[in-house]
Amino acid sequence: MKQFLENYWGRVGPGLRAAREPEDVRAVLNCVPHIESCIPFRGYAICLIEPSASAVRGNELRETRRKFNEAEKAAEYLWSDYNSTSQDAQQAAVAVKSAWDGFQTVFAISPLFFFVINVLVHALRLKELTVRAQDLDAAYRRARIEKDSLRNALLAQEAWFARNEVVKFARNSRYDKTLLNFARAMAGLPEWGWFHSRRTCEAIGDKTTPLTPYLLFQVIEGISRKTKPLTMANVEKKLRHEILKPDVDPFLKGYVVPHWSYLQESVQFCRGKDFKRADLPFKIMDRFLYHLERPKTMAEIELAKRNQLV
Repeated sequence: MKQFLENYWGRVGPGLRAAREPEDVRAVLNCVPHIESCIPFRGYAICLIEPSASAVRGNELRETRRKFNEAEKAAEYLWSDYNSTSQDAQQAAVAVKSAWDGFQTVFAISPLFFFVINVLVHALRLKELTVRAQDLDAAYRRARIEKDSLRNALLAQEAWFARNEVVKFARNSRYDKTLLNFARAMAGLPEWGWFHSRRTCEAIGDKTTPLTPYLLFQVIEGISRKTKPLTMANVEKKLRHEILKPDVDPFLKGYVVPHWSYLQESVQFCRGKDFKRADLPFKIMDRFLYHLERPKTMAEIELAKRNQLV
């Protein structure tokens, strides 16, 4: 979750901070193109972008989760039992057919062989196994319908619960609304509430190096905070100076240099927009991400190569 937010903090940060309704969270996250392919949202965090949502209390969610787990186990047991019984019935049917085919001439001479076949059918429990397999198949189908119904209910409840927990964290005044705190609060959803999740992640600690998009955001944030007067010309000048420093992070430099023309345009896009000082880094990064993601013509690609930062 931390890596996802580092990649897209400039786009989703303001919206997450301002979220006041569960649906606000989903709307903000869906601003990220193809978010369903991002690693957290291919797993546990899919609840944050799930279309359906159903308001629920914590104890109700736990009860639905318990019922779903029980229904899942019951369906798995019935499926296993059905497969085993069905295979036994098939093997018995094959054995009876083999006996019938092997003694057709005897049956033609002596109708008593029909009695022998009946004895074999009874001994192999063919009828009993066939009836049981049919019953188990019907029971499994009912169990699967129940499981699917509970899964849909659980997904909707988890979606609302998880998004509401993000809202509760955003509204809480005790903790700073930093990227790391949001990542910690969201990491345990929907199994945990935001407080338990944040506290557990804080205890684990974090020694990972920030990804380059967030490093760039931090540089822009520092420049925006210190630049007076806050003009886009001054921001661009200082940004150029920071990226060209000898000791700058090499990954950050490699990220910015080839795309300098897009970063320039992103800075100048904010000219005259009267953004607050604290909002400016988000606006610049959002615009920069837009340029990186959008399709480009060959002419644009060649111009970007010629306008690299040097």
